[in-house]
Amino acid sequence: MTFDPWPPPAPAPGRKSDLEIKPTDEDVVRALVEIQKASSSTQPSADRPIPLVPERPWWLRASAAWWLAVMAIMGVAAAVGISYATSRLATSTGKNAQANSGPARTWRVDPAKQAEAERILARVAAGDGAAAEQALARSSDWTGKTQRTPRSEQLVSAAINSPDLHAREAAVQAELALDGVPLNETGLGQVKEAIGNPHQRLWALWMMGALANRGVDPVHTTKIIETYLAESQAAVRAGAVDALALVASDETVPMLLDRFRNDPSPVVEERAACDLAESGMYTHDQRMTAAASLVAWLDDASLNAQQQGWIRQALGDISGKQLGMEAAAWRDWYEGTR
Repeated sequence: MTFDPWPPPAPAPGRKSDLEIKPTDEDVVRALVEIQKASSSTQPSADRPIPLVPERPWWLRASAAWWLAVMAIMGVAAAVGISYATSRLATSTGKNAQANSGPARTWRVDPAKQAEAERILARVAAGDGAAAEQALARSSDWTGKTQRTPRSEQLVSAAINSPDLHAREAAVQAELALDGVPLNETGLGQVKEAIGNPHQRLWALWMMGALANRGVDPVHTTKIIETYLAESQAAVRAGAVDALALVASDETVPMLLDRFRNDPSPVVEERAACDLAESGMYTHDQRMTAAASLVAWLDDASLNAQQQGWIRQALGDISGKQLGMEAAAWRDWYEGTR
């Protein structure tokens, strides 16, 4: 029998936002289902039932869910027109949404530094390990001299979607520099000030997680991010979940497991599952720690069918195996890794 290192607490009651939010989380999930049906070219049949887990790649599915939720909460009617292919795996917090941008740029861009940053990031995105080292070494000199551009966003997106954790680190650090956030207490102070502004909160949560990942007061920063897991708005809770996945300390794993199991919003549950499985900055060993709980929850009657599907999808991403819906097969896999 699998030992569960993070036994589930009693389910948290649902919360209602203090703000008027249209539509509800349930509306968002229903909209997602309709989009998934419309975008699938394969029709279900008696030999091919509708799967519990969508068959499109996990990172595309998770990012779509998050962006649809953000757009729905912001009241954007054109949410169904979101391009899945341009979503970002580890920066799905809405940092780039117009209503959640960071503070306005107040510095002059150095064209030479901008060109250098984009040249190095292009090599990082192409899988050049030496370029990742160069980005980490040079990015502090880009702060206050460069900015986000469509090209830099494209390159950072490619790098942060890399399976190579070192390339992701370089992308996270470069993103801080491009947004003018220094890797020190001054940068943390800027982000803490921005987090108090509802229009900058999602951006600030992501930046706070990024700073913690790069070693800027991670203990204190984690505590700040954790407080936003109790926010009434699902979008903010999901942003906090993504930020904790950037921190990627051992202490954040049970926090995400708790949100996957107990958050009242399916959007937040999915973000937690995706972050534990392959998004964010966790090591494989940390993801295997999460897998211990996920395996223990297989066929748990208190979890709904959607959560059970996400568990198997997450285990597939962690293990690199496709063992279907049979709980016994996943338990055998996990026991074989111990």
